[in-house]
Amino acid sequence: MGTAWPPPELADVFAQQQVWSAWYAGTPEGLTDAYLHAPNDRPAARRRGFLARLGRWFWGQPTPPGERPSKLHVPLAGAIAATSANLLFGAPLNLTVEDEATQERLDQLADDTTYAVLREAAEISAALGGVYLRVVWDRSVQDKPWMVAASPDTAVPEWTWGRLSAVTFWNVIREDANTVVRQLERHEPGWIRHSVWVGSANELGTRMALTDFPETAGLADLVIDGNGVPTGTSKLTAQYIPNLKPNKLWRHLPQAAALGRSDFSGVEALMDALDEAYSDWMRDLRMGKARLLVGTEVLENLGQGQGAYFDIDRELFTPLSLAAGEDKGSPIEQVQFAIRTEEHRALCADLAERIILGAGYSLQTFGVASEGNGNPTATEIAARERQSLTTRANKTSYWRPALAHLFGVLLEIDLAVFRSSVVPQIPDVEFPDVVTPDPGETARQLNDLNTAGAISTYEKVRRLNPDWRDEQVLEEVARIKADQAEAEPQPPAGEPARAPEGHRADEDVSEPLVAR
Repeated sequence: MGTAWPPPELADVFAQQQVWSAWYAGTPEGLTDAYLHAPNDRPAARRRGFLARLGRWFWGQPTPPGERPSKLHVPLAGAIAATSANLLFGAPLNLTVEDEATQERLDQLADDTTYAVLREAAEISAALGGVYLRVVWDRSVQDKPWMVAASPDTAVPEWTWGRLSAVTFWNVIREDANTVVRQLERHEPGWIRHSVWVGSANELGTRMALTDFPETAGLADLVIDGNGVPTGTSKLTAQYIPNLKPNKLWRHLPQAAALGRSDFSGVEALMDALDEAYSDWMRDLRMGKARLLVGTEVLENLGQGQGAYFDIDRELFTPLSLAAGEDKGSPIEQVQFAIRTEEHRALCADLAERIILGAGYSLQTFGVASEGNGNPTATEIAARERQSLTTRANKTSYWRPALAHLFGVLLEIDLAVFRSSVVPQIPDVEFPDVVTPDPGETARQLNDLNTAGAISTYEKVRRLNPDWRDEQVLEEVARIKADQAEAEPQPPAGEPARAPEGHRADEDVSEPLVAR
C-alpha cells in the first residue's frame, strides 16, 4: 500500500482548516460544501463528533425541493481576518542592525512587496490559525531573495520541542479523475529538497524525475545529489507563525499541539446564526412585498381560449350587479405581511457584537460607535480599543522572533547567493504603535517636562519620532543644537561669553546628546 497523503495523523487538522477556510472565503457554495457536503472519509471519531452535528447548522440544511437557494452570508469572518492584518502591518516595521551597510541593504529587502506579503500572511494566519513564511530566490526574477506566504493546509510540519525543525510544502501541479501529480518542497536546515510524485487523491504514489514535468524541469539544474538545493545558511529557510496559542482543539495531538488557533475558533456557531438571522430578514422582505388578489370580474377577457389580464393602470371598474343580500367583497384585495425590521436588526447587531468580542477585538475597531468625547485623545482611544490592542500584542509576540529569524536568513542568502557586501545579522524587530499620540497633547507634555528641566533634547526628539533609529535622532539633536547656537546673540569681539545664570564662566554646561 502506498503512502497516504495528506498524512492521516493530520486529517483532523486539515478538516477543521477547511471549515475555517470556507468562512474566510465567504462564498455560499463553499460554506454549503463544508457543512452539507462534508466528505465521509474522515476519521471515525470525527464523524461521530463533528459530522454528526452538521445537520443542526444553518449551512448544513439542504434547500427544500422546488425552492431556489436563498441563504445569504454576512462576510464578518473575512473582515475579522483583514482587520487583524491591518492591526499588525498597517505601518512599516522598525528593523535595525548595527552595521550601516547591512542596514541599507535590509531596508531594500524590506520593500513594499515584502509588506504586501506580510499583510497577506497575517490574513491567512488569522483565518486558519497560523501561516508559513519561506525564503525563496530566483536570479531570473530579481537580484535579491524575498519571502512568500504559504497556507498551513498545504504543509506538513516537523517539530522539536515545540519548534519547527523541518517542513514539507506540497503543490498539486496536475490533476484528473484518477491521477494527482504533486510537487513536494522540503525545507530543512541548510537545504531545500524538491521532488515530484504521481499518485491519487489519497496517496502520494511514485516518485518521478524532476525533468518529467515542465513545471519542475527548471529545478533539475539546481539540485545536488538528485533533489537538494543548498541554501548557504545553516538556518531553516521557513518559519511557522501561529495566530494565537494554545490551540484548544489540538493541544492533545503531538503532531498538532504547536499549531495556532483561528480567530474564528469558538464563534463558528454564532457566525452561522448571524447568516441564518440575516437570511430570515431577507425572507421577510421578500414575503412582505405588496401583492394584489384580483377577482375574475375585474379581469379583461381576451377571448375564447386566450385567457384574461388585469390592467394595473386602469382607474375605473364597473361593479357587478349582485342579488339582494349577496356580498362578494372587494374585487381587489391587498396582501402585505409585516417586515420585522427592528427585531432582525437588533438580533443581527447582537450576534455581530458577540462574534467580534469572541474573536478578541473591541467593537470600536469595527466602527461600532460608543458614547463619549467626539474628539478623543490617544489615551481615550487606547482605552476603547484595549481588547484589540491586547490581541495585537499577543500576536506580535509570535511574529517578532519569526521575522527576526527570516530577515536574518534573507541577509545570509543575499550574501551567499547574490554576493552582496553585507554583514549578516539578526535584526531587532519592533512593531509601531497603532494609536498615534495627539501632537498637541504630546507637545504640552514635552513643554511641561522641559520647563521642569526633566527631559533632554535627545528624549524629546525620540518621543516625537518613536520610529526613528538612534542615528536619526542624534542627527536631529545636532541640527537643533546648531540652530540654537546660531540664534543666540554673540558677544563682542574679545569679550568672553557670559555663562548662564547659576554657572561659572569656565563650567561646561553643554547638554549631552544621549540622555543618561
